This record gives sequence, C-alpha cells and structure tokens, in this order.
Amino acid sequence: MTNPIGMRHPEAQVSLGRKYKSRKERPCDACRKRKICCTRDAYEKDCSLCRTRGESCQYVLPPNVRRNRQPNAAPQTSTSSPSSTGSIPSRRRETRPRPLGSNGNREWICQFVGLSGDQDPYVLRHCSFNQQNCYRGAEWAVLKIKGDTNGDVPLHFTVVPDTQLDARPDHYPTTDTEAVVEPHANDLLHTYFEVVHPSYPLLDPSRFNSPPVTGDPLLAVMYNLAAPFCSSSPLHFPALSSFVQQALPIEHQHPRLETLEASLLHLQRHTPTSPSPTLPGLSSSIGSLAGIAHDLGLNNDPSSWSLSPTDTNRRIRIWWALHIQDKWSALGLGRPSYLNDEHSNVPLPTISNFSHLGLANTPLTLTPALQFIAMAHLSSILSDVLNTFYTLKAVERIKLLPIEMLFSILDGFQERLRIFRDDHLCPLCSGSGNGGLDSTGSVVLAFYTIEIVLLRAVLRCLPMNHPGYAGLRGQAKTTLLNVVEFLEKMSVSRLKAFWWSPMTRLNFSLAGSFMFSQFLTSHTTHDIELWSTTIAHYRSLLRLHSTSFEMTRLASMRMDLLAQGMGVDSPLPLNLEREDSIRESGGILGRGFGVVGVGLGMSDVVGFGDGLKREVLDPRSAEEWIMRQGDGGLLLC
Repeated sequence: MTNPIGMRHPEAQVSLGRKYKSRKERPCDACRKRKICCTRDAYEKDCSLCRTRGESCQYVLPPNVRRNRQPNAAPQTSTSSPSSTGSIPSRRRETRPRPLGSNGNREWICQFVGLSGDQDPYVLRHCSFNQQNCYRGAEWAVLKIKGDTNGDVPLHFTVVPDTQLDARPDHYPTTDTEAVVEPHANDLLHTYFEVVHPSYPLLDPSRFNSPPVTGDPLLAVMYNLAAPFCSSSPLHFPALSSFVQQALPIEHQHPRLETLEASLLHLQRHTPTSPSPTLPGLSSSIGSLAGIAHDLGLNNDPSSWSLSPTDTNRRIRIWWALHIQDKWSALGLGRPSYLNDEHSNVPLPTISNFSHLGLANTPLTLTPALQFIAMAHLSSILSDVLNTFYTLKAVERIKLLPIEMLFSILDGFQERLRIFRDDHLCPLCSGSGNGGLDSTGSVVLAFYTIEIVLLRAVLRCLPMNHPGYAGLRGQAKTTLLNVVEFLEKMSVSRLKAFWWSPMTRLNFSLAGSFMFSQFLTSHTTHDIELWSTTIAHYRSLLRLHSTSFEMTRLASMRMDLLAQGMGVDSPLPLNLEREDSIRESGGILGRGFGVVGVGLGMSDVVGFGDGLKREVLDPRSAEEWIMRQGDGGLLLC
C-alpha cells in the first residue's frame, strides 16, 4: 500500500493505476526516456518497466518543451545564485499541475474514517479488498490500514477525486511564486535550513533538493520566514504573503500533509504587534489545523502502518508540532485546547524521527531534533497542567480538594519538571554554546513559563494565611527573577536565532502578568518595593529589547496597559535612578554585551551601556499602596 496522505505529486499520491497512453497522468522518467508506454496497475506504486528492472518510478525530469509553445512564453531559467551553486544542484522551476477543470489532471484526496462516523469501519472492512488492501469503485475507494487480525480496531482511509471536493476553484491564486523571489530562491532556501530549521525542524531537507514547484504555498511560506535572515534578499515579499493568505484557506478544504506543514510554519511568522492586547485569529486558525490533522488521521500512531520510515516520521513530526502549538496557544490565550489526549496514541518523537542530513546531504547536528523532542515532552506536561488546573470543571474540582492533596499534586508536577530539566533541558543548553546560533531560548523560556503557571494555579487556591503560602511565593520569586536574568543575559547568538512564535511572545507576557499578581498580593513594605522595582526593571528590559527583538514587543505593550489600568503608571515620565551595581556588571545584558547593543542597532536607545538607568514603578509609598488596596493589601488575584 502506498502513502495514504493525499499528496499532489504523482510519485507521492495514492496510486490508482495508469491506463495505456493516458494523458491525465504523468509517465515516469524511465518510460519517458525510452518513449514507451508507462503502464501501472491499480494501486501499484511502480510501473511494469520499473518493476521488471527492480527499480522505483522517479518523477524528477522537467516537462518536455512543447513544439507549439506560445511565442511570448518566457524561458524557464535557473534561479541559483553564486553563493549556493556549490552546495546543491541548480533548481529549475517546474509548473504546478492544475486541477481537472483546467487541464485534465485529476488528483485523489484521502480522508481518515473515524470510529463513530456514518462510514462505519466495522462495515467497511467487509469490502472486497485486493492484495494491496484497496477497494476501488467508480468515484470512491477505500484503503485498509489495519483490521485483518482478530481484535484489531479497523482503520481505513476513504479516497475520492478532487473534482468532488472542488479542490482548485477558479479563484485559486495563480501567483508565480518562484518569479517573485528571483534571483534569491536558492539563498532563501539555504537561509531557511541554516536559521529556521535548527529552531523548528518540521521538514525533511532532502525533499527540497529537487526543482521547486511554482505556486507551492509551502515554499512560499518558507521563503517569507527566511527573508528577514537572508542578507541578499528583501526583508519581506508582500506578493508571497498575499498568495499564502488566499491559497491556504482553499487548501484547507482538501488538506494534505503539505497543507498542514505550510499552515504550521505560517503561524511561526513574526507578525507586527498591534497596540491591542490581542492576537486576532490565532485560536480559530489552530482549531482549523486540529480539524485538518484529524481528517488526515495524524492522531493515530502510524508506526505499524505499511508506510516508509520517511512518511511515518513525517506524520509523527507534524502531529507533535501541532500538539505543541495547540497547548501553548491555549495557555497564552486562555482558551480551551482543541486536542484531547484521549483521542491520540502517537508516541513522543525520538531522534530517529528526524533527518540527520541537510540540503545536498550535508550532515546536521542533533541539536534541532533534541530541541523539538524537549518541547514535545514539555508540552505533554503542560497539557496535564491545563487539564488539572485550568479547565472550567477543574477549577471547581480543585476548590473541593484538601490542601494536602493540592500540595501533593504540585509536588508531582514539580518532580516531572525536575526530571525534564535533568534529562532534556540541561543537556540541550550545555551543547548549545559550540558556536553559531543558539536556538534553545524558546525551550528555556517555556520551562520557566510552566513553573509560573503551575505556581500561579496553586497560589490562587491557597489561603494566604496557610503555612505553605509564603514558601510558594518564594518559589514564584525565584522563577520570575530567573526570567528577568534570562532576558538580561540574552546572548547575541540567541537574539539572532529564530524563535518559536507566537508562544514565545505570549510566554514573555505571562511572566509579566504574574509579576503584577505578586505585586498586587503583597502586604509588606519589603514585598511591595521588591515587586515594584522588579516590574519596572522587567518593563525596561522588554522595551529596550523590543527595538530589535520582536519577541518582547507584545509583553511590553501588555504590561504598559496593565500598569495604566491599575493606576500605578503615572502618565508623567517615570522616575529614573542610576543603578551603579548594574553598570559594574556590564550593563543590562551582562558583561561583554555592550558591543551587542551596537551590533543590533541599540546603541542609541536609552538604557544600554554607561547611560543605563532603571525605571522604578512608584506607587508613591508602600503604606499608601496598602491603604489604597484595603484589607492590608491582601488581594485575591
């Protein structure tokens, strides 16, 4: 059985045979060279010639030039650049096939059959399947994945032609994406796998050694993500953004694995931050992707399916990339998670699920895979934290628990975090200082964020006069000061790396809101002064970094809005005082970072170098603050 994922390219889509002298389906390269008929039986992956020779069908050669070519048709030229011709072969552009309505090409789309649907898999398993576990009708086919042995839960995919789904309507954009990025295509592709891929290793680099296909949303998203990091190209390609914004919603109606890959990467784009403290459309976008993943059956463990290791690994990576995005967005947005762990049995990713070769088969380090694996494990812990403390019913259950049981639950989560730190975070960070970009910042901040949301949940449920309350506030203080130090000592290699977004932006903001929570629940002069100073310092760091580090802009704006809303942020210029101790330690970003600010365009920003001054949040006086709040400042936030 071939790969049941509904891909467009002939070599990857579900094979439904090729008739004699078919003009609707492309012949393989071997038959084209010999100018003979490429005959392929139903549900056979390879044609009769390639099976006889013991080879697999290949579809790499570009299409032949037609003799009746239009006179005004521009020749297709190589888009390779001098800086990359020595790394990978010249990548000539191919034209993406159009749907049946335009030139007769017909594609077949796979959809997973669920256990509770009207297409009962216990009924479908009685279809007359052939030796390839396929049954085909005139306009409908069924692929059997499992269910031959007694006790197996039957798993099927139904296969329908795209003409039934209106897969490529007339309003589908026809942008020549390769022409938009000429002559930077190769440089952008190299930049993607040098900068973006080490932080977010979703794709297999070997897939991109063949000629590119113009009009491919996945490549368009990759080019746009790489553009800000590519010195030879513009910072942004508006035409690509417009194409992706139009194409992806249409692609979502007939999803394939590339659709989900392109959509997940599109969510990672560093969009401009608006003054409004919202991320409009993010939650609904992730909900759409969750539905697509279920249509493709990605929530099922593919390890025992008749798939190649490449396809199995690809499905596992995509599922966990979506799982990570869903859980962290649910946390940061305060929304329910779309993915229910009860409906998934996909194993956690391992090193074997990632490619160890880059473009042109160059070796890759293990750091990208280790980082992705660490984030998947951390997201699994986060999922349990959300289910335990942050669902509507969980909030009611927690109220009824004895305090001792609440601390027992907290101890269990903290033990899991300690194991994660020792098994994943420490090895990852210890191997990230070997030169090049340091892409571990997103994982480190995510670890601190889980500590924050765990302590925040327990502090909300715990009476302030409980003996253990002060200890939890001490833990919260330690974690928040770790976040401040993390931002203070941000290295150049981390600042210039690609960061997971939007989760990183939300995590910086979550830390700031928890600082305000600690400030509002303070009832001693020492605590009030500590948190007012810490908040002011953190806001200063966020504001200073935001000039060149986009990940802190959202948090900076939100903290400003919170301060103004609580009446502790004077509209007049805030009081500034000199901090000699920080000057002696090398400035806001630690020793040796004075040059960094210059390199990142921060040399003229107030707060860097010798002119460093720290803002102090001034509630006039601690005593007045307590009187303003009432009840001795004991606010239940």
